[in-house]
Amino acid sequence: MSSSDRTYDAYDWSYDRYIRNDPDLVEYFNELDIKFKIAGRIYCIREKLRMTREELAEFSGLSPETIEDLEETDYDGDWEEAIDKVNRGFHQWFTNVVRPAARMKPEDYSIEVAGL
Repeated sequence: MSSSDRTYDAYDWSYDRYIRNDPDLVEYFNELDIKFKIAGRIYCIREKLRMTREELAEFSGLSPETIEDLEETDYDGDWEEAIDKVNRGFHQWFTNVVRPAARMKPEDYSIEVAGL
């Protein structure tokens, strides 16, 4: 048995023993799982777009601390509202930064030194 199998066995045992029969805990852990997946998506998309937390904060209207809290599932505010702002921030970044950069020609980002 691999350590991975033991980990899942321990998880299943713990879930069956302490959570399964408590509807409030089941709901809590389901919400936590959703937040964990959303947090991972925010981080992954931000990294793929090569954005900093500060840049996402600027484009979304949230603070860098809020972005950090969302990525670490520590956010205590309204997740739906925050996710809407994050989505708008990603859209604004793509529209204002990525798309214009993709349309640039080499002469647009080349430096010419006068007299050379």
